[in-house]
Amino acid sequence: MKAKILSLLSGALLFLTACGQHADAPRVRMNAADSALLKMVEHRIEEKKALEKVRLYLERSNLMLHIDRYLPLIKKYSKRYGFDYRLIIAQIVQESGFKMHARSRVGARGLMQIMPGTARELSRELDIEYILLRPRENITAGIYHLYKQTQYFPDASFEDRLKLALASYNSGAGRVFDAQDIARHFKQPANKWESVKPYLAMLKESDWQLHLQVWPKGRPPHGYFYGYDETISYVDNIWSMYQIYRKIL
Repeated sequence: MKAKILSLLSGALLFLTACGQHADAPRVRMNAADSALLKMVEHRIEEKKALEKVRLYLERSNLMLHIDRYLPLIKKYSKRYGFDYRLIIAQIVQESGFKMHARSRVGARGLMQIMPGTARELSRELDIEYILLRPRENITAGIYHLYKQTQYFPDASFEDRLKLALASYNSGAGRVFDAQDIARHFKQPANKWESVKPYLAMLKESDWQLHLQVWPKGRPPHGYFYGYDETISYVDNIWSMYQIYRKIL
């Protein structure tokens, strides 16, 4: 592998020389260029290997079968609500691993792990009846529900709006609103995920002194929050998977 890389480097350097590079250029500059190109090639080779491993895993596991089974539906509703279908695939993998009968400890159900109360609300809005029982209705409702979350953050950039919406999907919009209030208190951008996410951890009862400075009643309007680690990991994991799926799906 190293020999191939060095061969590529030699060819590139010869090409540059033929195109007018001076033979008497300082050796330290050639070494620096050589090192940078070597690192770039090595990085791309390692990235290609890692992506190939993920692709092979998807092909050899039942996961790819499930993705293929629901892909037309995911694409249809992703397009309707302005999402990249690969983001939705990453979300479903994070939520349930494409297990139809998945159920969380708090009662969320289905491929997109929708809570019963949310399912009742979405059922009225979409006029579909079996959100918790039928995988296709669960996906339809879940994508719509994620779309609804994006509407809470109209001033965020497209990427930050998606990340804030994912956080809202996982924890409830109120938790994100409260974290945004703290961000504003510290004069940080309230519509950037990287700025907001540290403040999700400051919604605990033990942060009462800060709360007295932020809210008149001295407590988060939407209650104390202890699931911040899960929400932060949820968003970051989905976004990482999404970057991979964009390259292989």
